Amino acid sequence: MEILAGIHQLSPAEGAESYLVTVCRELERLGHELTVFTAEPGGPPDGVRVATAERGLPLAPDVIYAQDAYAALLLADLYPLTPQAFALQEGTDDLWLPPQLPGVIAVVIACDDRVAARARAASLAQKLVRLRQPVDVEEHSPRGPLADPPRRVHLSSGGLSDHRRGVLERACAAAGLETVDATADADIVVGRGRAAVEAMAAGRAVYVYGDDGGDGWVSPDRYELLEADGFTGRAEPTATDFDWLRYDLDAYSPDLGPAARELAVANHDAADHARELVAIFEGLAPRRDPVEAPLRELARLVRVQAAVDRRAEMFAAEAHVSRARVQELEGELDEARARGDELASRVEELEIALQEAREREAAALAQRSRGVRGLLNREEKIPSTEG
Repeated sequence: MEILAGIHQLSPAEGAESYLVTVCRELERLGHELTVFTAEPGGPPDGVRVATAERGLPLAPDVIYAQDAYAALLLADLYPLTPQAFALQEGTDDLWLPPQLPGVIAVVIACDDRVAARARAASLAQKLVRLRQPVDVEEHSPRGPLADPPRRVHLSSGGLSDHRRGVLERACAAAGLETVDATADADIVVGRGRAAVEAMAAGRAVYVYGDDGGDGWVSPDRYELLEADGFTGRAEPTATDFDWLRYDLDAYSPDLGPAARELAVANHDAADHARELVAIFEGLAPRRDPVEAPLRELARLVRVQAAVDRRAEMFAAEAHVSRARVQELEGELDEARARGDELASRVEELEIALQEAREREAAALAQRSRGVRGLLNREEKIPSTEG
């Protein structure tokens, strides 16, 4: 089978990009011809054939696997009759949602119940298949046993606000945990989404925590609940503050690591996910007629909007840093003013003391002068004894 995958920006660090790279490698292991089309390569990953221009695309792929609305619309224009599946990874930004145009998408593949519910709520009813988030369980495998008590923690939750990260770091420090940069070096991994599943496959004790909330340890009795939510930290309507984190960290057990590994192998093996995808792709029939819509122009508008959103996020991040700096400077100014008030008061006290000292000095000098003159006057009145 010849498969054409599409995504507007390819950077395999996390999220949809990481998912696509993982899936493509597994599909190629099964012997399928696979090409990834992207408008913004951002460093093509090893082992994946990438096309950044239309001339590098296959002539007649059997199926298109779109990861975002831009790729879905553009490839539907380029291949009017080729059936298309859509991977729904996130339900936040419009870029990651399937286009609401009849005939573009044949099936939507959702990797958790939260995004599946988002797809069902859309105005256009589309066929929906629920799969689990896949990871390469060989690449992400245990590198050693967990310590008891734990010694090291890896904070893989990206995009945390300064407040949330600060609370987490303080809780880890209070628990005596050293922060490390790599999952393999840690006993505990704090993360969400795909990062949490990858840490499970690596046999680490995984604590689900992010900017949207925290759901605690991934354990056999809580796995179904957390997996249905996509390990986003929003499975339960609770608030995770410093005291909650400290309590949970004290509940650590080295048994959480092997249990998480078993759950990942049984439910998230990328090889199983790829085989399920092939079965779905094989069941798709070609379109009877091209979609009657200005697909290329719509794709361009989606891409432009995505760029605007990225710039807005960048400006918002810069504004956040600027606000923090302003608050810091305002605090320094208030301290300086307070010190200035103290210094002004001290200056006034010193000026008064100086004036009093000068007055005492003047009085002393005047008294001394009077004393000297009096002494001279007395000496002039004493008769001479000479002669």
